[in-house]
Amino acid sequence: MLMQHLITFCKVVEEGSFTRAAQALNLTQPSVTKQIGALEDHLQIPLFTRQGKQTHLTPAGDLVYEYARQIHHLVNRCESAVGELRSPGSGHVTIGCVHTIGMFTLPDLLAEFARQNPRVKINVKTGNNIETVTMLLHGEVDLGITTTPTVHERLESRPLFEDPLLVVASPQYAEDLPALLSLEDLARQPMVAYVRGAKFRMTTDLMLEQVGISPNVVMEFDNHEAIKTMVRLGFGVALEPASAVKSDLESGQLKPLQVAGLPDSSRTTSLLLRRDELRPPAVASFIRLLQSRATGPLTNS
Repeated sequence: MLMQHLITFCKVVEEGSFTRAAQALNLTQPSVTKQIGALEDHLQIPLFTRQGKQTHLTPAGDLVYEYARQIHHLVNRCESAVGELRSPGSGHVTIGCVHTIGMFTLPDLLAEFARQNPRVKINVKTGNNIETVTMLLHGEVDLGITTTPTVHERLESRPLFEDPLLVVASPQYAEDLPALLSLEDLARQPMVAYVRGAKFRMTTDLMLEQVGISPNVVMEFDNHEAIKTMVRLGFGVALEPASAVKSDLESGQLKPLQVAGLPDSSRTTSLLLRRDELRPPAVASFIRLLQSRATGPLTNS
């Protein structure tokens, strides 16, 4: 079973057709068909079912795809590690993280790492917490950074910092509010919230529910930048992670609101690693820097 057969198989799955896979790999379609046939012959089981022009994975195909992705990424990591031995100081680090980490926490850290390691290539892949864990399990990233603790037998989770949740408003909007809001005051405010069903929205809803507040949600968005924009424009208040509003608070574009009786709540940002894995020097160096800053500039509490 050749490595190229597995790469071609993955490309067919990801492109959804033999024709597009051939184009992506700069091969002829008969060559792609021949490689998939050779792989099926080797495994002695069909990997695809074909209905007209539609191609679907069989249950065996699903299983092989999971392994093939991991094998492909493992070979890439091996080549990268050997490359670092041939050329010390070079290398490649691929980071998987949730969107808020990628936007608000990583930039300064990546800039520092790049200054210290100018020949190391850095790639960041963002998704939600579940997608980040999946990328790590499939070998698509070297490490993951999530905003919720994760328990998995194949992963090691290391807490980095607590990210408090803050009630914020624009300075102009806050002028018309008491210096110390009651829970009733907060319940009456129009709230710009994260989209319903998202993990962050469930966290904020639970926090408010615990003190008997049913939020007066007037707008919902699937990203923190849009929420902050609406709040800065005076459309209401929002519950946001401190990491997402840090620069806005420092610049005076947003103001934290004090609410009597509202319990302190925070998200635990954690580093996720595959257990018992040999890590290339560049990846190990980034992990050391990340952990060394976990109680420094990264801390938002």
